[in-house]
Amino acid sequence: MININLLPKNLRRVREPGYWRLLAVAFPLLVLVVVGIMQYTANATAANLQREKLAREDQLALLQPFLREQRDLVSRQQQLNQLIAVAQSVRENTIVWTGEIAGLLENLPVGGDTRPAIDFRSLSMQSIFPPRADAQRYEGRPVTAELSVTGTVVNTEVLAEFIRALERSDNYGVAFQNAQRSDEDGVYQYSLTVGSIQDGAR
Repeated sequence: MININLLPKNLRRVREPGYWRLLAVAFPLLVLVVVGIMQYTANATAANLQREKLAREDQLALLQPFLREQRDLVSRQQQLNQLIAVAQSVRENTIVWTGEIAGLLENLPVGGDTRPAIDFRSLSMQSIFPPRADAQRYEGRPVTAELSVTGTVVNTEVLAEFIRALERSDNYGVAFQNAQRSDEDGVYQYSLTVGSIQDGAR
């Protein structure tokens, strides 16, 4: 039997090929598959990152005692470095008092028959760090120590000789305080401050 369609072309039913239907079904499925793969990849990546984060946190928790110990050691090292610096500074600026006193005695005038021409009744010593210079004392030279001396002297000439010897010395400077004659035995009570000059400034 022969079927003849007598309708105009614009009213006739057009049969579309079957692959369009296939595409209409397959394309959304393909999009869903791609979106699903991307979602799965994103979820897997997030899960991996979460596991890695937890692993790092576990490692950090295990390392905390060692990190605390390291911080303590660093703190102790800094304290020790400070103590070492102080010790070195002290060693570099140590005053050898026996040498200072011996040098002071070497400048004493000699003389006197039954008693020494000059003596020390008291001697006090003070270290000066850092070295200090005073334009009004010791000719402006820096000193590392001061020795305060009091005693008796038979007359002012002997005291003046002692002061001149200290002034001529490269190791000492002197600041005269006072001298007063005692009415009881006729000797003079004197007081001096002697500065030990810093090495290199002598």
